[in-house]
Amino acid sequence: MERKQSNAFITARKGFCYLTIKSFGRNHEMMRIRNYQIEAEEKRDMRRLYPDVAFDWKKITQQLAEKREACRRYRSRRQNRNTASHSRASEQFYGVYVPGTRTIYTNGVPSTAAGVGALLDAVLRMDRGLQDAPPLSEPVRKRTKPSLTLVKKDSQSKP
Repeated sequence: MERKQSNAFITARKGFCYLTIKSFGRNHEMMRIRNYQIEAEEKRDMRRLYPDVAFDWKKITQQLAEKREACRRYRSRRQNRNTASHSRASEQFYGVYVPGTRTIYTNGVPSTAAGVGALLDAVLRMDRGLQDAPPLSEPVRKRTKPSLTLVKKDSQSKP
């Protein structure tokens, strides 16, 4: 029984295209294709390395064009979805600042350097605002002149 000649075709896996033949019921990848095109030199090499394979370059070029278009649509769909989820995530980002310990509790970490910078600016603004405001435990008094009191180790302080 004589084996019939194999046909080459294009497959795509994990974002890459391959020139493939079917051999003993399994796909055998002959070459990885870059930029969705095969150079003339690569075509000559394939004919020389695989003389028993039928290469229909017109059909292969058509398959590459289809794969390129499918990948382009997939990438544009993924980018649109990622930007939408990123904007939703940034709306839901929140944090709590504990001024006594100067600790920040957040529901996540900003994904960009600009987000981290904005978070630090907000914390510094809150911290400065709390330092300028009088403490809540003491009543608001009129301003007094600052005074300096010297204290010795063994003696008690005198006003």
